[in-house]
Amino acid sequence: MKRKAVLLAALLALSPAWAEEADWGFDVSAYEKKPFEWTGFVELRPEHQWLDRDTAGYRLQYPGESRTSAERMSAAAELSGVLRHRSLSFNFTGHASWIDEPRGSDHDRRMYEAYGGWQIDDRSNLELGKRALRWGKGYAWSPVAFLERPKDPTDPELAREGFVMATGAFVRSFDGPLQTVALTAAVVPTTSGLNPEFGPEGHANPAVKLYGLILDTDVDLIWAGQGSRGPRVGIDFSRNLGSNVEIHGEWARITDARRAVLTADNRLAMEARSYTSALLGLRYLTERDTTLIFELYRNGGGYSKDELAAFYDLVGASAANPVLTSLTAHAAAQGYNRPNAARRYAYLRISQKEPFDLLDFTPALTLITNTDDHSWSLIPEALYTGITNLELRLRLALNRGDRSTEYGEKLVRSRLELRGRYFF
Repeated sequence: MKRKAVLLAALLALSPAWAEEADWGFDVSAYEKKPFEWTGFVELRPEHQWLDRDTAGYRLQYPGESRTSAERMSAAAELSGVLRHRSLSFNFTGHASWIDEPRGSDHDRRMYEAYGGWQIDDRSNLELGKRALRWGKGYAWSPVAFLERPKDPTDPELAREGFVMATGAFVRSFDGPLQTVALTAAVVPTTSGLNPEFGPEGHANPAVKLYGLILDTDVDLIWAGQGSRGPRVGIDFSRNLGSNVEIHGEWARITDARRAVLTADNRLAMEARSYTSALLGLRYLTERDTTLIFELYRNGGGYSKDELAAFYDLVGASAANPVLTSLTAHAAAQGYNRPNAARRYAYLRISQKEPFDLLDFTPALTLITNTDDHSWSLIPEALYTGITNLELRLRLALNRGDRSTEYGEKLVRSRLELRGRYFF
């Protein structure tokens, strides 16, 4: 006992010097948040399109022309940053783009995000400004993303523009089956100059999301009140079934949603209806680094197979009857020609990291199918990241389907693009 006490006393006496001289190889400052951080990219994207002149998409885009192909060149730049001072922060993401195509050139620049945050304590924070939320568990679609702009399922990881809002969040952790609870409240006010894309002005548009980690399952309950849009409720979940399999799902009920519909006597009418949307999906990672993502999506607010076919027929009739041109253009702008305007879809993406020991090379294949009319879009691609800060992606997109189907009536039958993106 006496020998142990002596050894302990010696270790305590030596510990300060030993600690000072020891080389841990661990730089604490590298993990401290810096007062200012920023990142961004610039990209160039040449593109060749093979057009289908017998489709509704062609008649809407190039009326009266006889073009069989089109060349497009686009460029974009994006800059993101965060400025910190004690418990305060300011985040921003700016995006600028330019495009040149047969119809002419155009450019755009806007702030995707610009908001200030106050970390009140370890459990709560407030944020105010333009922000892009990420609610929902879906990869290609998110029915419960009530306060967001829609994803592009052909490139769902692209940054999106947010809305001006105020949010507050409170988090608590527990021991037991319920491990974490987080409550987030938000308001998205609409005025004559604020959030005009969200809906009619004069509404606060409140929403609440209650998150819980229950028995190792992520669950969100989401509510959005009556305002510029009808009241909505939703639930989503995500759970790992093993080290390499995850399942997720979303369900949403939307009330009093407005939609433009063509009537039998060729008029465009607005109707209010209630509908349900849902999504079910999984992710699977194999031992060979193959990632598989599969999702089924029911878009309750979309158009049925017959409704879309009636629109395509109207576009065809407008080619011979110019009186209908204005109606078809208006119907297209009001929703018939938006991406994923139909009711039911399936999504499959398979990517393989470094096959055959090809370093920094990732091929992938994405399939999006309209399961009502059986038309589809197939997107094979190859991504190369072997050059520092440079990403090269070659992508081919094929749209196929019968006449009067969603992808069969697309303007572009095939598209080949090369995207070069430099990060800084």
